[in-house]
Amino acid sequence: MTLDFFAKLRENTERLPDHVALQLVGDEGREPYTYARLSEEIGKISLYLQNQGIKPGDTVGIVMENHPRWGIAFLAAQSAGARVVPFDVLHTAQTLAGLISHSESSMLIVSSTLLEKFEEVQTLLPKRLPALILGEGCDGYDRWEKVLEATPEAPSIPLVERSLDETLVIVYTSGTTGDPKGVMLTERSVYRNVVEVLKAIDVSPQDHVLAVLPLYHVLALMANFIIPLYVGARVTYLDELDPQKIMRAFRDEGITAFACVPQFYYLMYRRILQEVERQSWLKRRLFRSFFSLSRFCNRNLSINLGKLLFGAIHRRFGKMRLFAVGGARFDPQIAHQMRALGFNLAQAYGLTETSAVSTIALWDSNGLGSVGKPMPHVKLEIDQPDDGGIGEVLIGGEHLMKGYWRNPSATAEALQNGWLHTGDLGRIDEKGFLHITGRKKDVIVLSSGKNIFPEEVEYAYEQKLPLIAEMCVLGVKDSTSELGEEKLHAVIVPDFEYMKKNQVVNLSEMMRYLLESTSQQFPAHKRVRSFEIRREPLPRTTTRKIKRFEIQQGLKADESAGEPRFEGEPYRPRGPVEEKIYALIRGTGKIAEVHPEMSLELDCGFDSLERVAFLSNIQDSFQVTISDSAATDILHVKDLVKAVEQRLSGEIDDQAEETTRSWAKLLNAPLSEEEEQAVHRLLRRRPIIELIYCVGTTLLLWTSAKILFRLKIRGTEHLPNDYPFLICPNHLSFTDGFFLAPTLPFRVLRRQFYLGYSSYFVPGSLTGWLGSLIKVVPVDADRNLRKALRLGAVGLREKLVLGVFPEGERSIDGTLKRFRKGPAILAVELQVPVVPCAILGTYEVWARGTGKFRLHPVSVRFGPPLKPPPHGEGAYEEFTHELREAVARLIEEERSE
Repeated sequence: MTLDFFAKLRENTERLPDHVALQLVGDEGREPYTYARLSEEIGKISLYLQNQGIKPGDTVGIVMENHPRWGIAFLAAQSAGARVVPFDVLHTAQTLAGLISHSESSMLIVSSTLLEKFEEVQTLLPKRLPALILGEGCDGYDRWEKVLEATPEAPSIPLVERSLDETLVIVYTSGTTGDPKGVMLTERSVYRNVVEVLKAIDVSPQDHVLAVLPLYHVLALMANFIIPLYVGARVTYLDELDPQKIMRAFRDEGITAFACVPQFYYLMYRRILQEVERQSWLKRRLFRSFFSLSRFCNRNLSINLGKLLFGAIHRRFGKMRLFAVGGARFDPQIAHQMRALGFNLAQAYGLTETSAVSTIALWDSNGLGSVGKPMPHVKLEIDQPDDGGIGEVLIGGEHLMKGYWRNPSATAEALQNGWLHTGDLGRIDEKGFLHITGRKKDVIVLSSGKNIFPEEVEYAYEQKLPLIAEMCVLGVKDSTSELGEEKLHAVIVPDFEYMKKNQVVNLSEMMRYLLESTSQQFPAHKRVRSFEIRREPLPRTTTRKIKRFEIQQGLKADESAGEPRFEGEPYRPRGPVEEKIYALIRGTGKIAEVHPEMSLELDCGFDSLERVAFLSNIQDSFQVTISDSAATDILHVKDLVKAVEQRLSGEIDDQAEETTRSWAKLLNAPLSEEEEQAVHRLLRRRPIIELIYCVGTTLLLWTSAKILFRLKIRGTEHLPNDYPFLICPNHLSFTDGFFLAPTLPFRVLRRQFYLGYSSYFVPGSLTGWLGSLIKVVPVDADRNLRKALRLGAVGLREKLVLGVFPEGERSIDGTLKRFRKGPAILAVELQVPVVPCAILGTYEVWARGTGKFRLHPVSVRFGPPLKPPPHGEGAYEEFTHELREAVARLIEEERSE
């Protein structure tokens, strides 16, 4: 192999003149460039640059999106002896102008699709720069196509012979620190890496590479352009980076190799698992069994059965034989999972300053999960390792940059005694494999002295919670700590598509609940303690690294709020319907300015009960009906406007329950046919079954609770002899109901019914059958809260006893949480008493978020019934507070005995 790239290109052109080198594929077809056409255009554009006065040592900038002619521009400038500077097209005009000036570019090659931004850039430069424009609409500039027509014959390339140690390209880092620097790479550093990579990974003219990473990033420049052309392979670029188009290209274009950043593979793996979860129980079981078998064979027999066992998954990727990952830290667990699925995954580690690659871990090596061993021309050291062998990674070798363009102080800081200080933290294991643990500047050091690598924490939560699309973990001051300690705070972008598909309306509460539950699976110092939700994607670099400094600067003043931010221009309602809805929203006193994109929950501040009441008010105001099922699709203000307009126009006619304005009307309105059926199914009296259930409960649960858990029962004399009434205990564990039931006298137990979370009582399941036996009315704040409360009111009117946990969820730490207003609404509107109840010990039996079940004493204590206040302003809040205080007193009394 040779470091003379143009020699290899001439060889491939002579050997494979009609073989497609680069092509653009889009909705309008494909635009292919054979090796013969590629070499011809490089020669002509190179000659044009020379004729425009470009000489060795000058700088030519490229401002283009991915396209075959991006590569032609790069090689043409190289052929003319110029330094090449690829610019990030996503930069603002002001940033671009600053970088163009800093790079001392003499000329630019620009895509016509970016001409408007480029004209703005020109106004910000000290003087206008000459430019060659690719495409139409470029008056005042030379056009690429015209240059080709005006040049009858292409010269041989390169036009200028140059030293291998001259600067070939200046790559501006996209800057996770907000301070982009121009990395100077020589021909030697770039092409030495090409040669060494090809010794490790077999790439041939038969390979077809799909390129989605922007070519102005060094990883894409190497993997998606220079390496394929060096061996005579083909590269395909897409006109649009849509996930569906990428998957279609894998299959339809016969892609054999693909390099991307870790986030793509995280998403790919998550989508595979989501697809599995949509399959039947038998298929899910088979998948897990095959997956375990494949992992066992990989780890113990060095045999990969993944492609054989998961053929249906692999067929979606066509002829794919090699995936490569780089550009950011890749979670080792996913490397093993991908391998178990049968995918060949090569992992590379390096920086822009090391010409992209320093180490490689191949799919058939025993270094899977690491970033591999250094390539032969690379030196590696760990600086000042700690007790675990972790320290800053230092890299040496001829693939290093010359330095930072016009920034000697940054160069001196990064390059010391021939070593590049990478800023990455890692360790080298006993077999010589490098493991990257995080970025030195990103490490969160808690007051306890624990070091937290945020990427590791983020990945752990994202993999367990599909509701999270993106997450950034930061260290912030804990306002609840008297010592000023730090805690982990998460900035979260939800997966709104998943949220809508699964009808998640009460997002903040759901996110908090899931974070708390998941956190129990992690060590205490790695648990997220607070969060906030954002609508817009997190700021990232071109390699999808999170720009943590930007997020840190934009943190809310109160990090513990868990509420999103919305920044929108003042919006004027369009039409009377929208204007009236906006007025009703403002009338709640929750928000002053309303925008169509606002979320009813996140931005307007409606909790689940307030949302039901507000939608009822909307229905009454417009005299329309919005069914419960339709209401679950109303997430934003614009959804509400559309729903009302469709019903006013007759486009949609929901035949649902009568529209109401207040909870009094809502609970007293006639039942719909669906609700009548639910009453018959859930609340009908079944004397024989009730007798068997009560006797069984007494014999089995009471006896077990007494013997195994030393159950203590106090205060049953407070249970009223008249019906109906509510029993409201605190909620600590899944087992609460099993300890509450045997404490009740037969007369109460036979009348008991419950409000229970619908996800735990799915029809057709064992718990669903059990729920029907003990009369559980399913409740879901996102889907049927209104219906559940109406059924609760029916049961109370029929002289039944309603059991409901006012906290609405199990406590995450065993302490009493905020009470919800549902029980108070029923008690106040129907004027029925409420018996407070304290349960202790069940948290220790089976705590939320853990799989540990153990024996522990349990006690249940009932307090005197509370009489609800008459209906009036603030009655719900007042009685909710009174009920919580009563339960809290019972807990203290029980603990003191």
